[in-house]
Amino acid sequence: MSEANAIAEDTDCPDETSRARLETIAIIVNSRSGSLVGSDPTEAIESLRKSCRIKLAGVFEAADDFDAACDAAMSSGADVIAIAGGDGTARSVLAKLTELGCEAALLPLPLGTANILPHRLYGDRSAEEILSEVGTYEHHRIDAGRFNGELFLVAAAVGFPAVLGRAREAVRPGSRRDALRAALSRARLAIKQMFIPRIRFKIRSGTGAPRFRASGAFIAINDSLAGFGGIEAPDTERAVLQCIAFRLKTMWDMFGLGMDAMTQGLSRSRRAKVMEGRSIVMTSRRALAVMLDGEPAFAHHHARIRVAPEAVLVLKPPQ
Repeated sequence: MSEANAIAEDTDCPDETSRARLETIAIIVNSRSGSLVGSDPTEAIESLRKSCRIKLAGVFEAADDFDAACDAAMSSGADVIAIAGGDGTARSVLAKLTELGCEAALLPLPLGTANILPHRLYGDRSAEEILSEVGTYEHHRIDAGRFNGELFLVAAAVGFPAVLGRAREAVRPGSRRDALRAALSRARLAIKQMFIPRIRFKIRSGTGAPRFRASGAFIAINDSLAGFGGIEAPDTERAVLQCIAFRLKTMWDMFGLGMDAMTQGLSRSRRAKVMEGRSIVMTSRRALAVMLDGEPAFAHHHARIRVAPEAVLVLKPPQ
C-alpha cells in the first residue's frame, strides 16, 4: 500500500452541510480497475489530487492490499472518503467501510464501466468536477440490499444473467491470456441455463409470499430497474426490492422477450415476472451464480436478499 504525501491546497469550505462541516478528504484508488486500467494511473491520480478543494489527508492504493487501504483511509480521520476505481471497487469499498462502522461520508467517483450509483448521485459530473465541489455537498443516507448478509447498492443478478455477466468480465482489459476461451465457455453455460428454471423464488410482500421458478433474475433496490423494458418504479416511499425473473423455454422466448420489452413492457410479458417485496428467498439444487453491482459473488444452494434501509452514508449535491 502506498500513501501520497502531497497535500492539496486547503481552502475554506462552507460553514455547514446538512450534518457536518467537510474539511478533509481521503481517496482510495484501485489503479487496476475501471477507467484507470490502460491509462497512466500516476497522471490520473494527480488530476484527482489537484481537483480537491478541501484538505487532502492522503491517497491510498487498494490494488495490492485492499483491507490495508480501507483501514488507512479510516485512520486518516478524513471527513470524506472518495473511491476511485471500477464499479466493483466502489461496491467493495462502500461495503467494507460501512461494515467497519466508518463515520466518514463516502464519495463514489464515476471511474467504472456502468457508474450507475455515481450517475444517480451526481448526474453527468466528472470525477474532477465532483471533487472540486465536494465542500458544498450534503450528507445523505441511501438504501441498500443484503445478499446473504453481503451489501450491494444497485442490483443483484442471479442465474443465467450472472453467468453472462461473468463472460463479459472475462474479456475486460487486463484479463488472463485465455480470456476469449473463458468468455465463450461461460456464454455457452449461460445459454444452457437460460431455458431450465432451476431456481425457486419466494418473495415476501405486503400481499403474501408468492412462490415461482425461474432460470434467472435481476433484483434491484427501489427504482433501479425503472425504465428497463418498460418497468415502472415501485409505488411506495419505503425501501423495497424489485425483482424481474425470467421464464424462458426456447430461443424464440428470448427473442419474444425483447419484443415484449419494446411493445407491451416486461411487466405484462408471460416470459417474465415483475414483483416487489422486502425480502426474497432463493433455493436451487446447484450452486447459484451471482453478481452484485456487476461484480462476481458466490452463493451455495440457498440465498436470502433483504432490504437494508438507509444503510450507507454518502455525499450528494444540495437539492
